[in-house]
Amino acid sequence: MQVGLNLLANEMSMNTTKLLVAGAPNGRAFLEKLVSTIKSDKIHVDLQIGLDTPAEAPGWSETQILVSFGVPCGGAEMDAAPGLRAIITPSLGYEGIDVDAAHHRGIAFANGRVAENFESVAEAAMLFMLTSLYAVRDAEERLRRGETRTGPPRARMLKGKTVGIIGHGNIARALIERLSGWNTRILLNNRSKVAPSSAFEQCDLDTLLAESDVVLPLLPLTPDTDNLLSRSRLLAMKPGAILINLSRGAIVDETALADPEVVAHLGPIALDVFVTEPLPAASPLRDLPGAILTNHEISHTQENLGALFAMAVANIQAAIAGTPMPTALVPGR
Repeated sequence: MQVGLNLLANEMSMNTTKLLVAGAPNGRAFLEKLVSTIKSDKIHVDLQIGLDTPAEAPGWSETQILVSFGVPCGGAEMDAAPGLRAIITPSLGYEGIDVDAAHHRGIAFANGRVAENFESVAEAAMLFMLTSLYAVRDAEERLRRGETRTGPPRARMLKGKTVGIIGHGNIARALIERLSGWNTRILLNNRSKVAPSSAFEQCDLDTLLAESDVVLPLLPLTPDTDNLLSRSRLLAMKPGAILINLSRGAIVDETALADPEVVAHLGPIALDVFVTEPLPAASPLRDLPGAILTNHEISHTQENLGALFAMAVANIQAAIAGTPMPTALVPGR
């Protein structure tokens, strides 16, 4: 009888899908809810918080599905888990996941590609633009100091301004749609040529920087975009221009942003992302006058996180069932 029970247990173990859910401490609540939602007798879920790599998790070699919330996974880690068949990131960004290595090994990959994410970032970009143009921070601080409205107006209209958008992904397209009706001129710079549109003018990066009143890099972080907006390019921007970064901190030379010459040249800056997150207490960016700084959270709307959660569940369920994941990236694209 004991032998029979052991055989049954082994058979049940063989039919159980093994998942590793790994993430940073700031994602604990999201991941715990995710684990609670997908829990069933057919899967074994291991939740690990604070790993540097998934290979540090007990039983990694037997893992079949990895759900990674900011935990990098490269070819070496994949090779250490020969049964791995799917990697899922609940977020839109997937820096640290070697997608090419995964596809080369026949491992499917899916991310949190939901419309609410693109739309939330685009709305946040509009918020940062208007808050910067209308000098809301300055007006608020003067009120708190008890000052009356004196001197020339500081606020500027968005109407008639030139908005420079670097990149033409989903977020950029959502922002272009939202700018419709504001009577702005939109300059677009993209690595590859995009279909002509009456909504924007395509140009090279130098022209965009020289002519734009507001500059927004809306790009993933890659070797090509790392430090894209260097000190020399920041100084090549139109004097008094507003810089808004909602993409990745390393796209902009952070050190240069605090350089006195750059500070004097540019207008207000608005940053939601930084090279080191959270932004260190000693960062000179904290002392920049009129700067808007948020902790990589301005687009984390309730609607966005709700949609990301639902998509993560759908991707996990598809991976368990062995069916195509809704937001799987196609190899070679």
